[in-house]
Amino acid sequence: MLSFFLINLLLAVLWMCMWGLFDLWTLLAGLVLGYFLLGVVSRTWYPDGKGYGSKFLNLLSFTVYFIRILILANLTVAKEIITPKLNMTPRFIRYPVKGMTSLQITSLANAITLTPGTLTVDVLDNDQVLLVHCMYAEDRQTAIDELDELRNRLMTEVFGC
Repeated sequence: MLSFFLINLLLAVLWMCMWGLFDLWTLLAGLVLGYFLLGVVSRTWYPDGKGYGSKFLNLLSFTVYFIRILILANLTVAKEIITPKLNMTPRFIRYPVKGMTSLQITSLANAITLTPGTLTVDVLDNDQVLLVHCMYAEDRQTAIDELDELRNRLMTEVFGC
């Protein structure tokens, strides 16, 4: 994939030379045009969908998903603050992360902590288990399912596993 990036950079420089404009906007336009051109060409070389640009689209998909759960969690916490009665059902959950690298565990722990209402408290058992505090975990299995969805999307869309 590095060779595709270098070809993309070369196409952007050629685009700048073709227009005779050597500024940031022309470079960006060349990079975008090269990105789409290489995306189409690389799909013929990699018919399994792993061509140049698929990683960016996967990352964009994860970003949209994460922003959605971030907004929903913020609304839940805001509702808790506004209403006079506390509806929290706090719980600690031991979430297994066996088979993940340190970078993947750190990314998952940070994604959990960034979401309001959840907090990664500790990494236990030699990086095998995350201790997660959830403010709204009425049912342990539902909380585990939500963490599983976050983990699966992180692993497939960001890390490509």
